[in-house]
Amino acid sequence: MHTPPVVSPQEWEAAREQLLVKEKAQTRARDALAAERRRMPWMAVEKNYAFEGPDGKVSLLDLFDGRRQLIVYRAFFEPGVFGWPDHACRGCSMVADQVAHLAHLNARDTTLVFVSRAPQADIARLKARMGWEMPWFTLTDSF
Repeated sequence: MHTPPVVSPQEWEAAREQLLVKEKAQTRARDALAAERRRMPWMAVEKNYAFEGPDGKVSLLDLFDGRRQLIVYRAFFEPGVFGWPDHACRGCSMVADQVAHLAHLNARDTTLVFVSRAPQADIARLKARMGWEMPWFTLTDSF
């Protein structure tokens, strides 16, 4: 393995400052791209997507739960996924483990939901076993 050279504190500081210039340029470029993405035009969603929740059928609009923004996480928990029906996708489970208090998102007018092809009974069982509390809906069509 090739390791970088050991240098004096002054040389290290000079190298760090050169890298900082590049890092700041990268940050500005990323921020500009994010601003451009936010200015993209919107597109109307014409299809009436349907989901199944713990209390029955809901629409895509219902998933917003009265908020302006919606984050839909497509979790792979369905036949064909390794460990089904006892386990969801390992990566999706890791993401679910990181979902904390939704109040922080909700206070920013944002709703987070998980969606999967699994039936609600399986989703409820998995959520209870794993201690997950996020809203989780069953996909019922081509969403």
